[in-house]
Amino acid sequence: MPATESPPLILFSGLAADANVFISQKAAFPNLIVPQWPVPQAGDTLDSYCDRLANELQQHTGAIIGGASFGGIIALHVASRMDPLAVVLIGSVRSPKELATIARLFHPVADLVRFIPFRLLQFCAAPVTSKTAGNFMPHLCGLARQFRNADVTVLKWSLARILDWNCEPKPACPIFQIHGDRDFVLPARYTQPDTIVNGGGHVISLTHAGEVNEFLRSVIAKVRA
Repeated sequence: MPATESPPLILFSGLAADANVFISQKAAFPNLIVPQWPVPQAGDTLDSYCDRLANELQQHTGAIIGGASFGGIIALHVASRMDPLAVVLIGSVRSPKELATIARLFHPVADLVRFIPFRLLQFCAAPVTSKTAGNFMPHLCGLARQFRNADVTVLKWSLARILDWNCEPKPACPIFQIHGDRDFVLPARYTQPDTIVNGGGHVISLTHAGEVNEFLRSVIAKVRA
């Protein structure tokens, strides 16, 4: 790779969210790829799902792979099947042991996720996604928008996979992690991020885009050195 050329940057959005969660990163990094979430097949496990994702991305050699929230978990598993330069975690965690206590407590009932009325909950979340709500509670508004726009089938499958996640992936590359100190979904106290964003909630790619972009630039500089 020429010294002036940046490596491909692949980021997975969080919990069935779309590419809009990385809208500021797309403006800053023209080579950014945000894969769409494939609809899970019947009986899909985390391993079988990530096998397909890795196969689809094999042409992007020498990439930096990462993600936000659940997307970071997916990135770790996909990276274990590829040969990336690095993994970047944005408000995510490295292992099941770093999940919030409530997520670990619900591990035995992961299969019950399919009975949750997500469409009704998405409808009820509409008021929190307004521009006015965003002015007063940007962290919650960002989460609500991500949740409301999610594909229900992918959302149910993804949430179940978080709850029954039991294997720590160990990709053969450096892992870099940025986290908000006010993240109440995946609290920073359970993990060990390299960079802490003061005042950052769970969707720091939207609410603290400048800090996230600078973090990504620093990772790119390190892997190119």
